[in-house]
Amino acid sequence: MSEKRPEDQPKPRRRYYDEEFKRNAVELLERSGRSAVQLGRELGISDCSLGKWKRQYGKAGQKELSSSQADQSRIAQLERQVEYLSRQRDILKKALAILGQEPNDSTK
Repeated sequence: MSEKRPEDQPKPRRRYYDEEFKRNAVELLERSGRSAVQLGRELGISDCSLGKWKRQYGKAGQKELSSSQADQSRIAQLERQVEYLSRQRDILKKALAILGQEPNDSTK
């Protein structure tokens, strides 16, 4: 009688869930009042996955996402301002260079 070693056993297939399923699970978790462990058992998923999805898709995750979008918008605005100011600086440098040059005295 031979015992099966863990190497002989096939690995369980990893299950993938689409975004809609994750969002629905998080919404159910937030509205139902059940714990992540209890809901995870009912849905056949781990409570760790539910916790990760909640951080990503839950109310707090949405606030974080909107904050991130606001940050990205501010960064884009600041980049445009830096580009504008760089152009202005270059123009001023050229103007100072022109004004600093000795005039050509072609009358001599």
